[in-house]
Amino acid sequence: MVEALALYRRFSKVPFELEAATVGMGWPADFSGVKALCDAYGVPFHQIPTQIGHVIFSQRKEHNPCSLCAKMRRGVLNDTAVSLGCNKVALGHNREDVLETLFLSLIYEGRLHTFSPATYLSRSGLTVIRPMLFVPEKHLIHVARVRSLPIVPTGCPAAGHTRRQDMKKLIGQIASMAPGAPERMLSALLNTEQYGLWNDVDRVAHPPVADAPSSTNP
Repeated sequence: MVEALALYRRFSKVPFELEAATVGMGWPADFSGVKALCDAYGVPFHQIPTQIGHVIFSQRKEHNPCSLCAKMRRGVLNDTAVSLGCNKVALGHNREDVLETLFLSLIYEGRLHTFSPATYLSRSGLTVIRPMLFVPEKHLIHVARVRSLPIVPTGCPAAGHTRRQDMKKLIGQIASMAPGAPERMLSALLNTEQYGLWNDVDRVAHPPVADAPSSTNP
């Protein structure tokens, strides 16, 4: 994400600044490679220490930790973005993340829901964007390998043993039975006239300015 956005700003018609931030979970992790990458592109790097891992696994002993963990990490990241004066937070979700979340909501919550390419957070004034949302996970893995990008192991005790991992396997099985299925699933999400899950993307991506004068009468 850092490299992609750093390269993009070289020719973007709209100038923008970048700040990179990583939320530490409270267990040992080496982010020196990530910092070196950020330094190479002139992007300030912020490592935010937390005890989220201790809260999730030692205090609360969550059996399904992913949801609460994600909420806590997003809260820390958003607070950091606000303190740095940022107005957007770019997350690295890919195509499989979208579909896995859709299946989790369908199977375990009984609803059709997943995150969108852009979400406006009215309480903080931030807009969350997901620039890699339409990119298959395997393509990102390939690019990271070819570019020798620094990958930090998650270190999470639950990694590989979660409901999300089950959904990843399920989607893989569907794709093996029906090649091209993940692409068609994503197309279904984009078919806003019929399904409407992402029909407010333009609105949240470009929220109204609160103090802007009205050009028309009510």
